[in-house]
Amino acid sequence: MARVNITRQIKTPKGWRNVALQHDHRGRIRWSSGGRYIIEWRENGRRCRAAAGSTPADALEAQKRKRLELEAAKTGVTIVDESEPQLPLTDTINKFLADIKTFRKKLTWQKYDHILNLFADYVAPKRDARDINAEDIKAFLAWRKSKGFDPGTTLYTDRVILHNFFGKLRIDNPVKEVPRLQKFRKRPIAYPDAELKKFFKVCDKWEKAFFSLALATGLRRGELQTLHWSDLDLPGQRAHVTAKPEYGFLPKDWEERTVPLARQVVAIMKKHPAAKGCPVVFRSPKGEQICSSSYIQDVCKNVAKRAGLDWEKWHMHRFRDTAATRWLRAGIDVRTVQVWLGHESLATTQKYLEPSKETEKKLDRIRLPF
Repeated sequence: MARVNITRQIKTPKGWRNVALQHDHRGRIRWSSGGRYIIEWRENGRRCRAAAGSTPADALEAQKRKRLELEAAKTGVTIVDESEPQLPLTDTINKFLADIKTFRKKLTWQKYDHILNLFADYVAPKRDARDINAEDIKAFLAWRKSKGFDPGTTLYTDRVILHNFFGKLRIDNPVKEVPRLQKFRKRPIAYPDAELKKFFKVCDKWEKAFFSLALATGLRRGELQTLHWSDLDLPGQRAHVTAKPEYGFLPKDWEERTVPLARQVVAIMKKHPAAKGCPVVFRSPKGEQICSSSYIQDVCKNVAKRAGLDWEKWHMHRFRDTAATRWLRAGIDVRTVQVWLGHESLATTQKYLEPSKETEKKLDRIRLPF
């Protein structure tokens, strides 16, 4: 009898992982709840895998069919099973995610991985991608909305992910029949100078260097995390955003760029000590080369607490929003700001063209004509 094994796939924080099934003292399988099953076999010395459903009955039936198929192949007989999916949803998702992981950023892959596997679980027991229709997509989005997710942000992204996935399968894309959701863009909020003064007043030397550079350059969190001393040209007053494959970091939109540095920021960075044998500018105090995102966010909120500010409103990305707003209000043209921020679209930069509170106060000087 051909050897066909059953394994189980379980969801972990890092994605799906294959685990072996447990057996009791009599050799019987101990079936566990949750996850999904995979069958494994070998053909011409190569290990092959296929989805085997989400229940023990599905897995045993898939194992039985594959054994019969392999035995028949030895005798030159081909078994045609019309019930077997010709475009298995789980397999196509895994192949699609492999490409996303290779060619897109880690955060993008994590979003795609979460939504597509959530969708596969939701539409079960459907197992063939060709069986998915527009009503399945609508029902999934409605279910996500019932969980409290916003249609203009989260559900908009969900629909885009599903559209991109089915678009790669070269079949009629069911998402095209689902009305497009309007994307909601939140208005950027800049920190007032008065609050920034309070914030920087309580910063220690490390915090002052980090947040000064963030405010002066508008660098994204990942760009600051992976910044090397070789990226800083202090004599030339320049900061370069470059790819760091060793950290799995690529600039957004795959485009490296250069941002100018003011003399005040250069002076601060010259006083910032470089860790021996470490190329990273802002090394983690925990001994790791780069700071984690959660660590940076915690530092930001802790400084705001010490300054007596509303710490819940302090986020790393808002320093980028503040940098863009300050540049534009200082009279720097929007096209230059677009380049410094690394925006692909000018429209993305133009959202920062908001009137300041100081400007609004001038309205009181305009009197009605009576």
